[in-house]
Amino acid sequence: MASNATSRWLETILHSFRISSHIPTQKGVRFVAAILLVHASLLLDWAKACPQDEPSATTDKRVEAIEKVHEDYQEYLKQKQTLVESFQTLQTSLQQTEAEWNRIQNEGVIKQFAAIQSSLNSLQISNSIGSIGSAPGGNNSPNDFAMRQQLQQQLMANRMMENMNTFMRSQELQQLGVEAQRAIQARFATMQKVMKVEEDYRKWQLGGNRFFEKYWNFTDPQKAFSEQEIQTVLQALDTDGKDNPPAQLAQALLLTRKGDYSQAKPLLDPIIESPSPLQSIALMCKALVLDGMDKDRDSKLAMQNSIKIDRANPYCRWLRARLACKQDQLNIAETEWKALTTLPTMQQDAKRALALLYAQRVSKTPSNAGRAVALAQEAHQDETPATWFSHYVLAVALHSAKKKDEAIEQVQAAKELASEDLQMRCDALRQAIDNQTPFVADL
Repeated sequence: MASNATSRWLETILHSFRISSHIPTQKGVRFVAAILLVHASLLLDWAKACPQDEPSATTDKRVEAIEKVHEDYQEYLKQKQTLVESFQTLQTSLQQTEAEWNRIQNEGVIKQFAAIQSSLNSLQISNSIGSIGSAPGGNNSPNDFAMRQQLQQQLMANRMMENMNTFMRSQELQQLGVEAQRAIQARFATMQKVMKVEEDYRKWQLGGNRFFEKYWNFTDPQKAFSEQEIQTVLQALDTDGKDNPPAQLAQALLLTRKGDYSQAKPLLDPIIESPSPLQSIALMCKALVLDGMDKDRDSKLAMQNSIKIDRANPYCRWLRARLACKQDQLNIAETEWKALTTLPTMQQDAKRALALLYAQRVSKTPSNAGRAVALAQEAHQDETPATWFSHYVLAVALHSAKKKDEAIEQVQAAKELASEDLQMRCDALRQAIDNQTPFVADL
């Protein structure tokens, strides 16, 4: 779609051609050539100053970024297949040495080695490696259950390796014959390789827990996307049936943001049914979906189940704040967003969300105006380059503090950077500033 600047240029150039049609041929050619040169220069100037073209470029970059994350995730899944094949090969090697192991008659050695083998099995990592259907994903919260579980498994593995090393130096082992010692050493070496594959698998799992955060900003957490941006990003997030739970969850979140609850719910259900670090986020998103469908009781149950799984999950806290705003529980939203201002990856967004919340509560607590301005200014200063939404939030905050001239300056800056449908939000704010009436932002 042509921008406003491009449309104006086309209208002007067409008008010039209409004029030239009434001029003799040679003069007309020179006239048209001159017009083209002039208008080409004007078009370059208009293009540089035209904000309507910028959102399109931003959207294109988002699509490229999403496609890159998709590619990285599929490559990540391939790494699991390599680990599975290595693990299966080592299991075959252990089975091949079983007959030699059974010929060893020393009861003390058998008991010690059996205890070590039992410790290896108790880690339950082998079962995980064999289950290709397990769904990675999650967040980097310090309290993430998956990370704590993996740390515990690593500690158990370290203890087991210490026991194995002690066993290999034991006096009972030294008393065995050469053939028996060779059989045990071969089995020990294979078990060491199994441990290495399992350690690599734990690292692989942890890598999967990082993928959702790469998709998070594409879910429009700030409610700053235009309608066209939402549609374009939704198409880019669609993985066309490929195994990608983090992308599916991001798609569900953006559909929920759009208010398309009937399409969001089917994407959430499979993620909720499969235990993973994504489960708590999907449950909180489902709480928003059910609330939007006026199923209050089911929404509350989904929210409670999410909190039981991982209360400290930052993405759950963000969604919990959104749900609280919809239910007019602004104190809860304030608590959740305040907690997120300490996380570097969500700090700016949380400050802006709080700024809008405080601006809405100025009538009850006048001092909230100062809080709103301070938070909006902090977030705005840290945004490079500044976006339409950064200017917009600052304008809302300044309006709540009755700083009319500064608010007008910021809302004008926001409108210059905004696409057409977002300019309507800027116009509504400008009208409230001019009329000196309260403005209620979408929380």
